[in-house]
Amino acid sequence: MISVSACALPSQRARARIVKPSVPAHILRGDWVQERYDFYRVRLEGFRESLAVAVKTEAPDLLPRLVPSKPVRYGYRILPKIVPDAPPPTGPQRATSVAYSWPRTNQMIDREWEDLARSEAEMETAAALMPAERRTLYKNLANGYLARRGRQENIDAHIKHNRFWQAAIAADRSRYERETELHDAVVERQAVHNAIDALDALGTTDDAAFKKALDEIKAIDRSLGRAELEVGLREREKMLARIIHDATQRIRASPFFRVEHSEPHLWIFRVIFYTDIDDSGFVGFIKEAVEKIWRHRDGDEEFRVEVSISFIPAAGLYREAPIPETGAEIDRGSHVLLFPGDAAVLTTGALATHVYGRAIILGPHDIAPRVLAHELGHILGFRDLYFRGYKDLGTDGYQVMEVIAEPDDIMGAPGTGRVMRRHFERMIESAAERGGLIETEQ
Repeated sequence: MISVSACALPSQRARARIVKPSVPAHILRGDWVQERYDFYRVRLEGFRESLAVAVKTEAPDLLPRLVPSKPVRYGYRILPKIVPDAPPPTGPQRATSVAYSWPRTNQMIDREWEDLARSEAEMETAAALMPAERRTLYKNLANGYLARRGRQENIDAHIKHNRFWQAAIAADRSRYERETELHDAVVERQAVHNAIDALDALGTTDDAAFKKALDEIKAIDRSLGRAELEVGLREREKMLARIIHDATQRIRASPFFRVEHSEPHLWIFRVIFYTDIDDSGFVGFIKEAVEKIWRHRDGDEEFRVEVSISFIPAAGLYREAPIPETGAEIDRGSHVLLFPGDAAVLTTGALATHVYGRAIILGPHDIAPRVLAHELGHILGFRDLYFRGYKDLGTDGYQVMEVIAEPDDIMGAPGTGRVMRRHFERMIESAAERGGLIETEQ
């Protein structure tokens, strides 16, 4: 086995020797982190192969734990697996900023490299052990490999996330400067809310703890007395809430649904889709799943979305061009344009499920019903209720910062958020503005 010292990761000094002044910092830094990750990934695969050879004769039952991961296949007609929704969160949800950057990803690689070096060193001791001890070591190393492979996939996801969003920030700095302001407003609103909670919970004499709760809050004069600070906090929270509300509450006018109000207290929102997915069971499951989530009752008032999905075979779309093979990479814009323009679209071919214009384009990764309902929300005209801001890190590229503005809202937290009355009220307003509201007199 090659010693760890002979295969050290590319160093910061090695990076400094690479001079490419014409390449943007976020790309140059990303290429260097990618090089280090690729080096680690190859080394991890070598460790897996060595461990598999070692256990093949002495502990063959461990081999299934050492099967190499297969790349996820994606492309046209590749369907995701529908998995159960995540359990609902317990307790109050707080807005927490999550940051991604090349330095952070690089630290993750460093930690994994050190962990791999320890496992390699342990494996070198196997020959000197008794059979029972050796089997225990191999079992621990195999289990450790499974966990390590999961962390490797997480690093890979971080790299892709950084690549995509740092490029987006570089291409539209003004947009993301506005998003940064909104991100900061959400973070500060949570800090103000925390301080108010602390104020309500603290005794009247615990001024030190109260002042500490103000550390993360801007625009607060800490020289004021506690009573004045309390008034200022509550006013600050209202002001930040208005800023966030103005940025999130108005929905985009969507022509892909209409509202029927033919019975007292019943509002039906009809959405029409076209699809080229020929698995009727899969399509039917999606329809039932999102309809179940986009439903709300408040007293006597009932609101529900009803989805109609019409099938168009691929041959009906590609009349003047060859039908793409299963798994083929397709141009999403050109593909969506093949569908009639009077309805939304449900199709396949994405690397990750997302909404593109009027289409939900499915990727290959497992997806839960509530996440699909979140994507339907975009078709209905709602924006994401999270903000993506940034910090310029100079030669390290950008730090991407993400925060959910409304953690209990399905458009803010796709996996666990809820559909509420306010969603339907906004759709009614939107439909009325564009003439899509059908009312029948009783």
